[in-house]
Amino acid sequence: MSSVDQFESVFKAAAKTIYVYDKPSIGRVLLATDLGEAEAALYQQKVRDYLGQVLPETETEWSLVGKDDFESVKDLLDRVEENRPDLVVTYRNLHSEAWRWPYSLGEYLEVLTQVTTTPVLVLPHPEREDAASLVSDPPQTVMAVSGHLCGEGSLIGYSSAFTPKGGKLMLSHVEDDVTLDRYLDAIDKIPEIDSEVARESILSRLLKDAKDFSVSARDALGEAGLGIEVECLAKVGHRLEDYRKLIEEGQVDLLVMHAKEEDQLAMHGMAHPLAVELRSTPLLLL
Repeated sequence: MSSVDQFESVFKAAAKTIYVYDKPSIGRVLLATDLGEAEAALYQQKVRDYLGQVLPETETEWSLVGKDDFESVKDLLDRVEENRPDLVVTYRNLHSEAWRWPYSLGEYLEVLTQVTTTPVLVLPHPEREDAASLVSDPPQTVMAVSGHLCGEGSLIGYSSAFTPKGGKLMLSHVEDDVTLDRYLDAIDKIPEIDSEVARESILSRLLKDAKDFSVSARDALGEAGLGIEVECLAKVGHRLEDYRKLIEEGQVDLLVMHAKEEDQLAMHGMAHPLAVELRSTPLLLL
């Protein structure tokens, strides 16, 4: 390595991405449901109680789109466009019986999360036997999920906004070991590169970036006076399996993650399998 390349590497390694706190505006909320008028009103009150600690009644304007207000995906998208909410709240398999089977989010939600730029809070279907208990107590432990946590300012901003005072925010980063092993295997076949040094250095660098950004986020959220506990988690593993374990062990009440991918129409990377399989965990999809 030339001295110029070595200096450039040292310089880049020393440069850290720092989190800057920016509280998202969530003043207008739209609840979309396929329930009749009376049931929808009761459900809306339940949801408002569930989110009462993070969306105070005096600061939040609620709108309700019920069973008779839309008959198609386009109708729902039109209602969202008319109301221009800061947050859409709905549940899995809206207008569908497929909530009984663990294979999809339903066509309404699949399209809604990709077409609109509005964050969508996804709750368990209200006809589940345990649905009432899952949204009876306000969320206290929130987990932000990212395979590339460094620089994820909006993810942390929304996650902190949904963590109540006295609650806990877990910033999680799981580096996919299958992808990492594939690159390391390629490095093993290049004689000019010291495989052992590369393995240790790459792994250390990937996790350090995530940890450093998490620490800067913890400091910034502390300085903002939110009164929440922030825990930083960074590891290598099988993403779906490890996130499931982290959620179970941490007793996570709300999972926050990006749902969009810039260069594709389908839902973002790990978001879809996590959203489909973690059916008893409320999700905030950005």
